[in-house]
Amino acid sequence: MLQAIQIPQKQEIVQAEHKKKRRLTVSQIVPIGFGIVLALAGISTILTQIAKSNSADTQQTVNQGYQVKELLRQVEKDLVDAETGQRGYLITGVLNYLEPYDSGRKNSQENIAELKKLIIDPAQRTRVEKIEPLIQQKFTELEETINLKKAGKEKEAVSYVLTNKGKQVQDELRAKLVEMADAQDKLVAERQKATDQLQQLSSIVGWGGLILEISAGLFVSYYVANYVVSLIIKPITNAAQEVASSSAGIADTVEKQERTVLDQTASVNETTGTIEELGMFTLQSAEQAENAATGARQALILAEGGTQTVGRTIEGISGLRDQVTAIANQIIRLSEQTAQISTVSDLVADLANQTNMLALNAGVEAARAGEQGKGFAVVAGEIRKLADQSKKSANRINSLVNEVQAAINSTVMVTDEGTKKATVGIELAEDTGDVFASIADSVNQVFLNTQQIAQSAKQQAVSVQQVVASMNVINLGAKETAAGIIQVKDATHNLNKAAENLEAVV
Repeated sequence: MLQAIQIPQKQEIVQAEHKKKRRLTVSQIVPIGFGIVLALAGISTILTQIAKSNSADTQQTVNQGYQVKELLRQVEKDLVDAETGQRGYLITGVLNYLEPYDSGRKNSQENIAELKKLIIDPAQRTRVEKIEPLIQQKFTELEETINLKKAGKEKEAVSYVLTNKGKQVQDELRAKLVEMADAQDKLVAERQKATDQLQQLSSIVGWGGLILEISAGLFVSYYVANYVVSLIIKPITNAAQEVASSSAGIADTVEKQERTVLDQTASVNETTGTIEELGMFTLQSAEQAENAATGARQALILAEGGTQTVGRTIEGISGLRDQVTAIANQIIRLSEQTAQISTVSDLVADLANQTNMLALNAGVEAARAGEQGKGFAVVAGEIRKLADQSKKSANRINSLVNEVQAAINSTVMVTDEGTKKATVGIELAEDTGDVFASIADSVNQVFLNTQQIAQSAKQQAVSVQQVVASMNVINLGAKETAAGIIQVKDATHNLNKAAENLEAVV
């Protein structure tokens, strides 16, 4: 594309390349120089941090030493308090004087435990282990005198005190505590001295690192300045000449590209308009497909509703058929019971006839008896009347039973016909349900196909929109390219002028 550009002065460029190979470049010197500065700064920072960390540890050890000294003083005070309480009780016999003894014993145990936690030095730990049994021995001696006093053995208590065993233990404890305090003072002094030395070392490292960093920075700056003055000015002059000689060819090429890009921009505008129309048609197709899918969905809902209605109808007719069947069974049982009633009625009629015959015989026998049988004849007459009424009632019952039996037979025929019609109704409803199910399947298939068409149309619309967006981006890019080429054209002219000015200045 830039065939018109020619690079002159090849010999000078080759010579400059040989010089570059023999000497370091700015891109090499600057990282090396500043790398040295940063390395010195890092080393200085690390040494300072190490010194600070060691100083902090040493200071913490010194603080622990002071705490140990304070605990030793507290232990000695606890022993004095305990002995004071013991003497007060031995003299007065008042229990309140034992409070210093009790508190001293408790506090001494706690302070000894705290000393074991704080002390690190092996020699000091050994001294603590020797002091602990002496303290226990001292409190045992104090406790024995107190117990003797409580038991009313004052003379024995005084005699025990006069043996000076407690004083000997107390003196030995004081000597051990003084020894520990002196040893702790020496340790604190040594650690304080080490802290001072570390602080001095940290100060020396900090100031020394700062001086080295400043020196290295000044050296790198001086070397880079000399290098720029000696080797960069001449290449700038050569570059200015090259830019001036090649700017004309670049300007011609840029003008050709400008015309080509303008033609491409016009074509892209036409293509974008066509694709936008296609996008509108695609969106309309998608909307129509969506409407068709909605209609199919509504039809599917109606078909499913019809299927459900048919199902409920089948359930209702089945229930009706079951009820009719139950009624028929009840009527059959009623017919059987009616037959039993007819049998019982016939039996009653037979009994009435037999009773009538017996009453008639009784009347004959009463007539034969004469006066003595008149009362019996009256009773026999009444029995005959009752027997006649029973026979009439039995005949009436038989007539009613026959009528009921006829009605039952008619009802059985009607219920049987109803059961048959209910069965036919169920079959018709099931056929209707199958038809509705087939319709629902067909409508569902139509709905699915329509939905797929709608989705495909939507995807096609989205794709078209993406193509439109891409064409818009291409159109915008073409416009920006055209504008950029115009700017490059202007910049080329400006570059040519700047190269001429730079060449004149250098």
